[in-house]
Amino acid sequence: MVTQSTLSRSTRLLLESGALEADGVSRLVGVRDLVLSRALCRFRAYRAPQTLSRSQLAKAARVFAEAHAPFANTGMLLMRSNNGAGIWYWDKSKFTALEPVGQVSPESVWREAGDGWRVVACVEGFEAQYWQDQQLVASTWRRQDFTPAQWNAFALSIEAPVIAAPSEPPSPVTLLLVNRTWRGKLLKEPLGWHDAEKASVTIGICAAAVAALFAGQALHSDQNAHREQDRAEIIDQTFREDRDIARALEQRRIVNAYSAATQRPQVLIAITEAHEVLNQFGLRASTWRASDEGLSVIVDASISDAPVRDIVAAIEATAHLCNAVPEIAGSGRFEIRADVSDCPAGGA
Repeated sequence: MVTQSTLSRSTRLLLESGALEADGVSRLVGVRDLVLSRALCRFRAYRAPQTLSRSQLAKAARVFAEAHAPFANTGMLLMRSNNGAGIWYWDKSKFTALEPVGQVSPESVWREAGDGWRVVACVEGFEAQYWQDQQLVASTWRRQDFTPAQWNAFALSIEAPVIAAPSEPPSPVTLLLVNRTWRGKLLKEPLGWHDAEKASVTIGICAAAVAALFAGQALHSDQNAHREQDRAEIIDQTFREDRDIARALEQRRIVNAYSAATQRPQVLIAITEAHEVLNQFGLRASTWRASDEGLSVIVDASISDAPVRDIVAAIEATAHLCNAVPEIAGSGRFEIRADVSDCPAGGA
């Protein structure tokens, strides 16, 4: 019986036996993330009607995936494709002893996309694949290299392939686990009540912090405000006697009220988005600050160990953060600064 060890920075790939293997992919994933051997995974493609919108496709693909879940405790990863979605399944009970874990992914998604038919040498065994338009259409796995009979069975299982299958199984190719682009294709689960509750708590904490900041600034300037109040009242009375100026002042008051009502929630939402992105990678901000001009978060982790590029890409993909820039903030720390604004979908 193999004893499952705890996760560390150098062990990220779970084998069929339950052992954890040190692999180069550990530099690409978060502290608690887990990459699964192809032996532990199954693949299925979902073809969607062309008339579906992006949101409809995401819902339809998830319903299809859940309907075809092969295990009692199924984990899954859904990736958008040109004509639907690719679905990866695994048995979550295989790594119960390692919980809690972060994002789980099969080793296959970390390899570069192919074109046509190929056999890939995996960490364990071999994987036969058929790719079309840079999209994985079919995949199956064997412990030993594919025999001609096994290869023919795989080829015949694919309906109307655009590229004809070779009569003999191709020679296995070895590919590094270096591809990060699959994260941009993920179809994430819709938010539920639990997610809304967590978001509400996060926003509440951020709101309290920002309110404390404004309160401190108000106390600091209170004395100056009193000195200027008398002068302002005299000027205000003079302006009120002029009808045109009075109308302009009222319009300005409305504009300022609207600005105050809209800008501050934007900052709070941006703060929440930044913390949620860090949480996806198993990280937390030790220090942060935010205003209408921008956001800064400092993380107690080495910039060489953390997946900084993926973090920046995820921040750019939020709705209220743009132009994210990472910098070293001292020994074992890094900072990410970003502009706060209504960013276009998918980042700046």
